[in-house]
Amino acid sequence: MPSRPIRIGNASGAIGDGIDQVYRLARDANIDAITADYLAEFNIAWKAIELSTSPTLGYEANFLDQLAWKDGAAAKLVASRNIKIVHDGGALNPEGLARKTDAYFKSLGIGGVRVAWVSGDDVTGEVKKGEGRWGQMWHLDQKATELGGLRSKVLAANVYTGMSGIVAALEAGAQIVVCGRCCDASPVMGLAAWWHGWKNTNYQELAGALLAGHITECGAYATGGNYCGQAEIAELHHVGYPIAEIAKDGTVVITKPDNSNGAVTVDTCKAQLLYEIQGPYYLNPDVTARIDGAILEQLSPNRVRLTGILGTAPPPTSKLAICILGGWQAEMNAYAAGLDTDAKFRLMKDQVMREIHPADFLAFSMEMYGSAPEDPKTQQESTVMLRMFAQAEDKEQMLKFRRAVFYNGMQGYCGLHFGMDWRTMEPKPFVRYFPSLVGSDAVRSSVHFVDGATKSIQVPPIQKAICAEYVPVQTSYDTDYPVDLDAFGPTQRRPLGDLVFARSGDKGGNANIGFWVRSPKAWPWLQSFLTRRRCVELFGKDWRDEYEVERFEAEGLMAVHFLVKGLLQEGVSSSSVLDGFAKSVGEFLRARVVDLPVDLVEVEQRRRATMRGKL
Repeated sequence: MPSRPIRIGNASGAIGDGIDQVYRLARDANIDAITADYLAEFNIAWKAIELSTSPTLGYEANFLDQLAWKDGAAAKLVASRNIKIVHDGGALNPEGLARKTDAYFKSLGIGGVRVAWVSGDDVTGEVKKGEGRWGQMWHLDQKATELGGLRSKVLAANVYTGMSGIVAALEAGAQIVVCGRCCDASPVMGLAAWWHGWKNTNYQELAGALLAGHITECGAYATGGNYCGQAEIAELHHVGYPIAEIAKDGTVVITKPDNSNGAVTVDTCKAQLLYEIQGPYYLNPDVTARIDGAILEQLSPNRVRLTGILGTAPPPTSKLAICILGGWQAEMNAYAAGLDTDAKFRLMKDQVMREIHPADFLAFSMEMYGSAPEDPKTQQESTVMLRMFAQAEDKEQMLKFRRAVFYNGMQGYCGLHFGMDWRTMEPKPFVRYFPSLVGSDAVRSSVHFVDGATKSIQVPPIQKAICAEYVPVQTSYDTDYPVDLDAFGPTQRRPLGDLVFARSGDKGGNANIGFWVRSPKAWPWLQSFLTRRRCVELFGKDWRDEYEVERFEAEGLMAVHFLVKGLLQEGVSSSSVLDGFAKSVGEFLRARVVDLPVDLVEVEQRRRATMRGKL
């Protein structure tokens, strides 16, 4: 293989994303490979339900739409330029998508594109039986909760697999590798390891590739999407998706196609690096990466180098995602406008609850969103929403929810009106997410080729001897070097976001928030100000005693990271929380008014004004 860095573009960060990105990357980016991420806990849950009634489905078809862009021009470019593609769109049926992919190339008259799929992540049968290693399964976050009697309701159980099956497929000549529930970064790691010929003990190099995959896995999130400094980006539409250049020593540069919109900066990469992590240790079946020493450096416009990642042996366990049929759920939105909206919603809640027996439901909530300003200039401005949400084991119980809402429709508060899409009141099944752990040495992968020219390859599990003895414990601490906040001079009551950046996301039932500043002078203030106690205070009335908060610092990023356990209940696939992905938690906290040092804010505001619309 060449000694130069491999250039790996990302074409998707979620279901339905990046419809034109396989085409644009293949045409414009001079890349060696493309990866894509289509999976999240919520659509794995959907696919579990889909597969229970349609056994030929269970995969994400978005990849086929990407290949078909411009009447198949994307597929033709991939074939003619011999671009490798590795992704997780196989979901719960990677064979099905691999065969569909092969058939599509042949429908265009294109031969020679070898398509493979990797199996082994699906352990549904073993978990249902509960034998041997698959016996007791303990919840990863709810330590005293065991799977037990829920086995009969298991829809799917998938291990988050590593890169070994991907490497084996590429070494055997695959051009396109379709995976199921592999880790989000495993396609990037597998491509880099295959390209450079790394051994599975090249931990330093693998850790770099792991973080390259993490930064690029969400597509446009690394090039300006979901970025709280969006005002600095001039053209935030039709952006170029990220490219990771990974050198033989594991050094990483993040960039994007030339002459594409969006931006790759220290801050866009920092936002994604801090997104959906759980602590200073980033755990993967192939390596453990220590990320709190990370350093991001702007080399030139749209080129950012990542260094400071430490790689060590992988943990002895792999994550196991179990999807359980939870029951039925429905919801409905009511609206109120103008004066006394709090009193109006209190009346409606009282009326509805008089018709409801809470014991009939697994969950029942009525929550108000928004507030009406004084002297509103439009009706829209004065309107707030009441979201009513219910879950029950028995579908028939959901009829009681519907009756309770509509029984009070005509005797409700003045101006009561509902959202007009009443289909949300029709009960639909929901899935409980049960994360657990399994010994990595119990996970066996296999590689299969659609053309049958190569026999199935049995990939041995990782050897226990090369794994770390224990799973590292995520450290949690306030700063070791607190500074008296008075030392930063006069303060002013302002939104935290006037000085501080943030990005938040979900990890099962937990939410993570990474905060950072851009000035070295502001860093000791952030360290001292953002304690665990302060985090609790920032949540205000949203905080619950059952939540837990963990904190660590990344000095090279001038960042403080929090993990809030329990904020999202059992995870997005069953949560009653409107923002089940925790996408906007960071923005809520940035909107909280606190005492900010005047001098630090002035420097940051001048910087933002200078940079506005320039990237």
